Amino acid sequence: MTDQVARALKQQRKFGSREQEVLLGIRVLATKILDPWEKFLKAHGDLSVSQYNVLRILRGTHPGRLPSSEVGSRMVARDPDVTRLVDRLVKRGLVARTRSETDRRVVEVGITPKGLALLKTLDPHVDRLPAALVGGIGPKKLAQLAELLDELLEKFGTFP
Repeated sequence: MTDQVARALKQQRKFGSREQEVLLGIRVLATKILDPWEKFLKAHGDLSVSQYNVLRILRGTHPGRLPSSEVGSRMVARDPDVTRLVDRLVKRGLVARTRSETDRRVVEVGITPKGLALLKTLDPHVDRLPAALVGGIGPKKLAQLAELLDELLEKFGTFP
């Protein structure tokens, strides 16, 4: 790894280990990717990344509905309070809640036509995002990176 991570962090000393450097590099890169995405979603959809994620999940099951707990388990970044996220989306008319017909204790959530319309306006930008942010390394290195990420996810360690 070059000194890009150290420069981004304005770090003068060497990293304690290659693993530390890689983890910090992933963190720096994730922030560089997520910051413009967060700003875009706020400006063009008045959404947080988590709210967008909920809408994306529900569109994937449309016209079906999902229990709130299932929505939470499918999120890219886990949010401890899916109920509050859904509350905000319900207030805006982007999703709707109903009680399950088979188990009245279960609340199911589905995307509304208004939510689908909002996602449709964001889709062209969502489609451009990956190439704009990570496409610069070229197809061969992207394939290598995808393989490395796959392997890392498969062999991911635990802490503590």
